[in-house]
Amino acid sequence: MNKYLFKLTHFSLLQFFILFLRKLSFKNQQICTLLKKFSLQNKKLPSYEQAIQYLNSLSPDSKSSALKKQISEDDNSNYDLKIIVAAYNAANTIEDCIESILNQKTKYSLLIEVINDGSTDATKQILEQYTNRSNVVIINQENQGFSGARNTGLTKINANYLCFVDSDDILEDCFAEVLLDTAFTEQADIVAGGYQQFDNSGIIHEFNYQDNNRFDPYKLYGYPWGKIYHAALFNTVIFPENYWFEDTMLSYLVYDQSHVVCTVKETVYRYRSNQNGITAFAPTKPKAIDSLWVTQQLLLDRKNLKLAFNDEIYKVTLRQTCTNFIRCRFLGNQVQKAVFVVQQQIINDYFKNFDLKDDSYLKMIEKAIKADDYLTFVVYAYSNNY
Repeated sequence: MNKYLFKLTHFSLLQFFILFLRKLSFKNQQICTLLKKFSLQNKKLPSYEQAIQYLNSLSPDSKSSALKKQISEDDNSNYDLKIIVAAYNAANTIEDCIESILNQKTKYSLLIEVINDGSTDATKQILEQYTNRSNVVIINQENQGFSGARNTGLTKINANYLCFVDSDDILEDCFAEVLLDTAFTEQADIVAGGYQQFDNSGIIHEFNYQDNNRFDPYKLYGYPWGKIYHAALFNTVIFPENYWFEDTMLSYLVYDQSHVVCTVKETVYRYRSNQNGITAFAPTKPKAIDSLWVTQQLLLDRKNLKLAFNDEIYKVTLRQTCTNFIRCRFLGNQVQKAVFVVQQQIINDYFKNFDLKDDSYLKMIEKAIKADDYLTFVVYAYSNNY
């Protein structure tokens, strides 16, 4: 399959038509007008109750909260950094991952906790070679999913800072030194560094922050890896279990509880591209609806934590409505309309009196949601300008 055809398989027909028109220099408003002329305007939308019932029939909401049932007290911080590695069927990569952690060039003390989450391959046997290391803890448990594995690592932190490493990824040998230097110097809650995305052919993508500087937490990239977090940020929260896209929790419950967020220019993390991962195949599976469910749950958790609902979290949520919608792009028009309706209710429940002033793109998303204008929402959600 050539590169062009490969890209086509990742678009719904309507999305492809919108992108085609944009390629012909049509603007979003013109595209909306043109589609309506072709009678592609809004069809009757389901009620909220119908939408919830239909989406739950395809992929039930687990209603799994991200709030800890028992608030953690400060652990004895015997280490500077705890590195939590969730591993499931990682026999091909886990050794490289752990060796990159053990080979850190740093003056700081590290605790490495690897959670073997019910692997059925040779992961458990490979991990046995590290059991004699004084700062390596191996935990074998029945499969609980990515969140369940990470949450096991959050049960007792025993360090000033913590980080998450995927079992097929690699740390640069400066990871701990560079991030902890900044963390302790600036008394930071979060420190993030640059990363490379790679596969067997080499580097696919590289991202670096511009400066060693204090940073707006809402502008951090959303992945949990590539950063260190002050342990106190996880005193009350965990990753919500039984959902895909559980990382959304960081944007809603962790980032803006951070008083000091810093970035470093250095590349500290190497992320392996996985063609079999959730991101690659999620749009074709009904469980992609989890993107909506987890957003809804995290807003409820935010309310229960008594965190502020401000303009910034409103923008986060408007962007998330587009993300949720696009993640369901291959599940059919009925699903996407139901997702739109549920998201209208979410905006009404939590942001009814909000009115954006300073973001023209998100303003159109806001208008479409509040005006019950499904077609305009589709056009702007697919424009990927946010």
